[in-house]
Amino acid sequence: MQVTRRTLTFGTVAALAAPAIVIPGRAARAAQFDFKIGMSMPKDHMAVRILDKTAAIMAQESNDRIHLQTYPSSQLGGDVDMVMQVRSGALEFQMAGGSMISNSVPLAGIFSVGFAFKNYDQVWKAVDGELGATVRQTLDQSGLYAQPVSMDNGFRQLTTTNRKVMNVGDVSRLKLRVPIGPVWTSLWASLGASPTSIDLSELYTALQTGIVEGSEGGVQQLETIKMYEVQKYLAMTNHMWDGWWVIGNKAMWAGLPDDIRHIMSTNFEKAAREQRAATEADAQKTQDLLHSQGMMVTEPDLDSFRDKLRSSSYYTDWRKKYGDKVWDLLEQAVGKLS
Repeated sequence: MQVTRRTLTFGTVAALAAPAIVIPGRAARAAQFDFKIGMSMPKDHMAVRILDKTAAIMAQESNDRIHLQTYPSSQLGGDVDMVMQVRSGALEFQMAGGSMISNSVPLAGIFSVGFAFKNYDQVWKAVDGELGATVRQTLDQSGLYAQPVSMDNGFRQLTTTNRKVMNVGDVSRLKLRVPIGPVWTSLWASLGASPTSIDLSELYTALQTGIVEGSEGGVQQLETIKMYEVQKYLAMTNHMWDGWWVIGNKAMWAGLPDDIRHIMSTNFEKAAREQRAATEADAQKTQDLLHSQGMMVTEPDLDSFRDKLRSSSYYTDWRKKYGDKVWDLLEQAVGKLS
């Protein structure tokens, strides 16, 4: 059984992108199962490095039957494009944030509700519990298979060029870059900012040229893309949590032999748990590194942000979109939101 991409949509880019993983001491030969996994994060990001290591382990454990090649830095397209490729079968796997998948499968954005999670205990109670199972079932119905254990994209923070953010009033009319998706635009519009959707690959230039004056993201992401070169302030807002799901085309995954699925799922889970632990442990270290690079770090009044959302229709609107059953599962983990 040969599993390969069938289309040429991004074939030229893929062919020229990154070299195959070479395991020292093993004879080179064509893999029986050849997969690509796309992602928007740069190659030096922790999650990408962990997946590279995981790919080598999969090759070794399968006696070189599995070849999984990572394609970071949006080499195969933007996040939204890659989700569509996976659904169609043009791409086998993607590491994608639930918030990005929500452009195709809205329920995947439930974990990114603004100012919902206060700590990791609440996050994993929801993601690894009934709510996470409900999201994966919905993805399955949409032609996507999500590995059961997600990675951690971390709590997201706010960066600005010339504003020191101490409360919600400081983001009024802020020209803020957000990823493509309603979970971001609705949050920041409700808080009084002026959000603009820009793909991650275009973010640095957008800030450098003044198209936007602020951005947001996890601290590891901010450090990896050298945000300190174009932003002065880092506000620890913890305004949203997002995870990365390793998603695959459902039909492709179902058609693999049991032993291949077992090797891949076991190692994807190990990678996710390793990445979770590393991300949480590394958060303060990365924050300190950003500060050492010249960013001024502030601790805003988070209650002012939550009060602003409660006084708007933000939580009510999202409850209607997700439905009472799913919303109740979220509130079982985080408490009453509105």
